[in-house]
Amino acid sequence: MRFILVTLILSSMLVACSSSEQAAVKLDITQYQVADAGVLQQRFNHLNQQLSEDYQLFKRNNNIAFSDQSILDVNQLQSLHLHAVSRSSLKPVKQAYCEMMNDYFVQMYHLGNQNLDLMPQIQLPHVAAQNLAKDFSSAAAFYDFVLNRYSSYRQAQEIMGLGCNLKHALVQS
Repeated sequence: MRFILVTLILSSMLVACSSSEQAAVKLDITQYQVADAGVLQQRFNHLNQQLSEDYQLFKRNNNIAFSDQSILDVNQLQSLHLHAVSRSSLKPVKQAYCEMMNDYFVQMYHLGNQNLDLMPQIQLPHVAAQNLAKDFSSAAAFYDFVLNRYSSYRQAQEIMGLGCNLKHALVQS
């Protein structure tokens, strides 16, 4: 009886602690808000540069997971599937790829979503005549934009045989 009582108490404490950790993660919108379109464009450019650097480092550290070691063109993410992790790679490598890419897209979403009024003045590479304010207005709209018009992230996931659950990452952030 004591064992059951102690187990219940410890389980309750563990659940309470994990719930408070989840509730503590809040989006600091001030880190994404900018004063004008020029600064916003620079932030998008910087985000793309950071992805380029992170991707190359990831490829160097996991070179066996890639058949192609060329540099990812972050200005043409429609070619992302050409830089996909191999289907035969270990699951931790695939998961690390997902974390890296999901983090990039989540950062991109928050940057645009917190500056919707400036989005009509922003130029994303290879995105012609799009309503970016609409594309960044919600997590669902951004998810559709990324997977169907901006990148070949969906195909990259199909190639490696693991879904990255970007939709969940966008909603949870």
